[in-house]
Parts: sequence; structure tokens; C-alpha cells
Amino acid sequence: MLKILSSFLFFCLTLNLLGQTQNTTKSYTIKKSHTFVPKEAKPDFNAQLKNIEAPSPDGDSYRSFLMRQKIKSREIFPLKEQPASQSKSGAQAPQPQIGQGLYMSFKPFVGDEREYSGGIPNDNTMAISNEGKLVAAINSAVWAYDLEADSTLFKPFNVLSLNQVAQGTISGRFFDPKMVYDEKADRFILVYLKDNVPSTSGIIVAFSSSNNPIDPWYVYELPGNPLDNNRWTDFPAISITEDELFITGNLIVPNVSWQVGFDGSVIWQLDKSAGYNNDSILPNKLYSQVTFNNKFTRNIHPVQNINQDGDRQYFLSNRNFDITNDTIFVMHIDGTLDDPNTELTVEMGKTTPNYGVPPNGRQADTDLSDPTKGLQTNDGRVLGAITNGDWIQFVSNSINPATGFSCIYHGMITNPATQQQQISGTLIADPVLDFGYPNIAFSGNEDCDVETIIGFDFSSPTDFPGVGAVYFANDSTHSSLVRLKEGSNYVDKHSDSYERWGDYFGIQKRHNNPGEVWVAGFYALANGSSGTWINRLDSPDSAKIIATPEMTGDPLFCQGNLAIQASGGVAPYSFSFNSSTTNFGSADSLCDGDTIYYQVTDSRGCTADGSYVVPKVSTGNKNSIYPNPFSGNVVAQFNLPNDQRVSAYIYDMNGSMVAKILDQDGKAGLNELIFQLSPLAAGQYVLRVYANDKELLEEKMIKNE
Repeated sequence: MLKILSSFLFFCLTLNLLGQTQNTTKSYTIKKSHTFVPKEAKPDFNAQLKNIEAPSPDGDSYRSFLMRQKIKSREIFPLKEQPASQSKSGAQAPQPQIGQGLYMSFKPFVGDEREYSGGIPNDNTMAISNEGKLVAAINSAVWAYDLEADSTLFKPFNVLSLNQVAQGTISGRFFDPKMVYDEKADRFILVYLKDNVPSTSGIIVAFSSSNNPIDPWYVYELPGNPLDNNRWTDFPAISITEDELFITGNLIVPNVSWQVGFDGSVIWQLDKSAGYNNDSILPNKLYSQVTFNNKFTRNIHPVQNINQDGDRQYFLSNRNFDITNDTIFVMHIDGTLDDPNTELTVEMGKTTPNYGVPPNGRQADTDLSDPTKGLQTNDGRVLGAITNGDWIQFVSNSINPATGFSCIYHGMITNPATQQQQISGTLIADPVLDFGYPNIAFSGNEDCDVETIIGFDFSSPTDFPGVGAVYFANDSTHSSLVRLKEGSNYVDKHSDSYERWGDYFGIQKRHNNPGEVWVAGFYALANGSSGTWINRLDSPDSAKIIATPEMTGDPLFCQGNLAIQASGGVAPYSFSFNSSTTNFGSADSLCDGDTIYYQVTDSRGCTADGSYVVPKVSTGNKNSIYPNPFSGNVVAQFNLPNDQRVSAYIYDMNGSMVAKILDQDGKAGLNELIFQLSPLAAGQYVLRVYANDKELLEEKMIKNE
């Protein structure tokens, strides 16, 4: 079995606060465009014209420059395929469990459903609701499936075009879709781009009106040339908080060389509730001129909080087209739209090992002597990122220096909000395969987990392009590769061996079933085209910590003992009772009616807590003693109708008084007489209690040895 090469290396992050520069903000009047009703969608040709020829390495375009970088990288890191038996690997995590798989399907006018072939590239994205409604998009089309009903939703042809969503109200060429499911609102959001010319460039944002994608969607258009300076928006990425939607994109200058063609990345902050409510105006704020040391940060990627918590939104960026680099930019926006003092902060840190521009993926027809051929991996930009507030995990394409193959860079940022912030990295690589276009989702069953599932595409000269995944465990180890779908041929859409592979990968956890993750990736069809494979994965970790309280002893005599039985999680455990920490899992000297707040913490720092009320013995008007037989303390309970003089005596079984143990005033209501009989020899006795010389209680008692 092929192994994943992974070893986390840690390096302290140094914050370069002096390099920050002030970004600018601006708000716009974004009016609702229209309501899209999928059930009323009219047939659509979805005609598009695209130039699919490979760029020349000696041209002025960004892709030409990237090809030159790949040529230089090949010179530094030549191809060195290694036998799987020689791969070095430490302890590995278990593989994720493979669940249901399905392909994105199309129903033609005549014939059965078949695999839907995506555009060039696929641009896979997906989202899944708590009720099992799954929405996926590729390049210029959207598809929906009901997992519970095992049926597609967009009838009769299964697939809707982005042009149909625009519904003629917005016209243009549509591309680069991104999907997200909002658990807080139980809705979907679809974002995609319009046109790559400044005069008509736009960002389309569609909010679902319910948790069912066949119901109406409310559609808005953001300006793609927001600064009105001859730019168009490219490569969107999205994330959501409890209240807001964030969209990032790159501003591109048309018809110039790559050196001056990039004019910075921008961040849109939007009020998502206005979109869900079908408001006529969508409140917003745009952050532009995002720089560090007076240089633009490129390809800013938002970091998705796994619980949509907090008012801090993180963003990441790196030196995405360097052959090798260690720079990571960590950014954040604190506050909501209605906060006039909200600002974007940009900080720089260092990571190890280095990342670098990834080589192209290899296929059976790839000219291995030409590093510009094969499956295009683009650059080393961040392609996916998640956080729980205490850590950030991110993934990107990178070079594997040991083999010269394309691999995945899996980064971890711990304590991102503090001066103790650290960045570490792992190269997830293979001795035979190229990996491309990763994305990441949380797979833990507790918020304290760090475990994730990373999905991606794979290929090699002997392996047709397919979809795979690895599991990242709480002990910072990775599993070996799980092959979810293997292709049936090599991809052959271009006139030579240069092919588009990405440009991104769909992945999302199912919020109401912890540990369940769905992925959507690229695989090769038998006819040389490509399709989208969707698969469920489940975390192999079931180590959720469980705390079970058990009561023993005599709480009636304040000798109760509450023991907490801990299971799951990762031992050893520590315990806390009413905020007092101990390594022992019990609290003693408890009385009936006491309330105990307990917490169990395992070695990961995960906790399980609860409260326990010691049961109180209630006797009503019945008088009794407890326990019986006894060996230590005894309690006698009785009710007094009013304040009276109480006396108590112990007699032997012959009727002779052994001892007078009490003579004092008592209060009306339930009373307890607690006493010891340690002076008595083992045997049988009678307790008699009197109130104002009237017998109130007579009870036989048995004293054990």
C-alpha cells in the first residue's frame, strides 16, 4: 500500500507588525437583482466560448510566467520516482471510513442518466444540509441531490446552468462557482463570477429561501470593478460567520503583462440575513489595497470557523508563485458590519518546511521531459482553511523536493490570536502519485478535536486521474491515501498533453452528524473527459469523552461518595468537583441535597461536564431510622407538629433502658436525630423518641459487628 510521507515540523511565528500598511474600506448600494425559482427555469443552451489552448512559456501572461517558474523548479527538484517499499513513514493514523459515493449526473433528452462532464477545469464545489440536501457546482452548472430520497432535485435534466440562475436579468459569461451551507440559518449560498472584462465584471450572490434548493433563491450582483479603475474580479473564495458572508477575489488588469496585471486582492463583508430575508438592499463593506510592506498580498483566502462562532474572521495568504518560500500572511477582521471601527489587520509569519510552486500532475500521455505539460496545478496559493479559534489548519499545492512531484502542504497555526502563535507544516506526498487541489474539513466529534479530512485529486503516469483523501488525527499523524474514485482513462481535452485539472475541490462536514464529511473531486471519464465524483467519508475516531456519575455511601449522614467513571477520549484524565481540580475521580463527605458540578478533562484538553444533585430522602409524616442494620452513624427522622421537648432512649430487648441519648427542645417540622452506637455491643435494640413525653417513634435497631 502506498504510504503518505508526513512529519510535522514546528517553528515559532514572528510577527512583523512594522510592515503593516493601512487598507481602505468602502460601502456600496447593492440592490437585489431578481428571484430565481428552479422549478420555473426555462431550457438553456448554456453556450460558452473558451480558449483552451495552452499558453506559451515565453509569453507575457501570468500562466506563461507560471510555466517558466515550473521549468526553473524542475531544474532544482528533478523527478525522482521512489518505490513504495522505500518510502519512509512513521506511525500513521487509521484511514477514514468510506461511505456512499455518487457521480454528478445528467439526464439527456433521450436515454438514461449519465456522468456529467464538467468544463475546463471542473472547479468543484459542494455543500450539504443537515437534512441531506446536497448541492454541487462545477464551472458553469449546478446540481442538487436528496440523499434521503436518493433522487436528483433539479428535474427534468438534473443540471441547471449558472446562466439560468442569472435568469436573463443578469447577462454575461458565468464561471468560478462557490457553494456553502449555513448551519445557523439552515440555508445555502451560491457565489460565482460574471465576465472577465472590467466594463461588465460582476460577482453574483444567490441566497436560498429555505433549506430545500428547489425553492426560490434571492439573487444580488456585486461590482467586479468596484474601484472603477479598469479591473475585473477573478478567483473567488467564501466563508460565513453567524451574521455575515465574506467573499475574497483578485483584481486583474486586462491586456498587460503578469508583472503589472495583478492589482491586489479584495474582501467583501456582507450581511447574509438581508439576503435570506429578500431585502431590496444588501448591506456591505469592501476592503481593498490590502498590502504588507507596501506590496499587495495575493490570493487572500478566508478561514472558515467550524462553528461560525465569534466576531473575528481570519484570512490567509502566501508567496504563491515562489519556487520555495516560508512566508505566511495571517489577517483578521474583528467586528461586524455595523461597527464603524472595523479594520483589517495583516501580519507576517514564517513556517517550516518551505512550500513552493507545484509541478504539473503527470498522466499516461504526459511528456515528462517538458515541465509545462501534464495536469495544470496552478500555483501554491492557499486553497482551503478552517479554524476553531484556537488553531487554524490550511492546505495548498506544493512541490515535494524529495521526488519533484506535486504534493499537498498541510499547515497548522496554533494560538493564532496570541503572541505565542506558531506555524508548522507537513508535506503530504506519495512516492508515485501527484496530488493536486486539496481542501480540508473538520471531522471531529468534539470541538476540542483537531482531526480533519483532506480531500484532493491524484494522478500518475500509471494511475488515471481520480479522487482521494487522507485523515489527520488528534495525535498529528496522517493516514495513508484512500482512493475514493479511480479514473477510466487519462484526460485529453486539449490538443496536446497540457490539461486543466482544478481549479479547486469541494468539501464540507455534515454539521448535525459529527465526523461525517462529504467531498467532490475530479476524475477521468473513459472518453478522455472529466467528471465530478462525490463521496461520504467518516472519521475513524470515536474517542468522545464520556463522564458517568455514580453515587455510593451514606449521604444521609453526609458520608456520600460521588465517583465519576470516565471513558472515551484519551487517558489520563483529570477531574474537577465544584471548581476544585484533582487527579482522583471522586468527591466524598457529601450530604443529601448537595449539588456537585463536575468536569473531566482528558490528555487532549477535551472536557465533559455536568451536575449531580445528591438525592434527598423525604419521609413525609413517616418516622423512621436509617440505616438498619448499622455499624456506625444512625439517623432517626420524625416530624414535630409544633415546637416540643424531645427526648430519646435506647432499650435492650428485655425492655431495660440502656442509655438516655437526648433531652432538648425541638422545632416544628421534619427533624433528624443523628447518633452513634459504638459504645454498644453487637445485638438488637429499640430506639424510643418522645415529644412532650408522648411517644413519637419506636424502632427496632440491629447493630452489626
